Amino acid sequence: MARYRRSRGRGRSRGIGGIKGMLPAILGGLGDSIIDPLLPIDGVAGSAVGVFMHNNTVRDIGLYKVGYSLGGILPISGLLGGVQNNKGGFQ
Repeated sequence: MARYRRSRGRGRSRGIGGIKGMLPAILGGLGDSIIDPLLPIDGVAGSAVGVFMHNNTVRDIGLYKVGYSLGGILPISGLLGGVQNNKGGFQ
């Protein structure tokens, strides 16, 4: 009977840990802090960083911010008696 051994890599086996794992979140937050004051919709840069860097968490947080700010811009929120926010829309 042949004996099989399990091969182990010599490097780190933690996947994408360390700085490489933090990079999409840092870039998404940095991009949002630069882009958000210029646009009426928040989260555009974070969504883009999440999509291009294949990070679902950063993408989903950015899309949540986009959806939340769209809710403040759409005219239906004004009909519901919302309060005007600092971007010119309603909440």
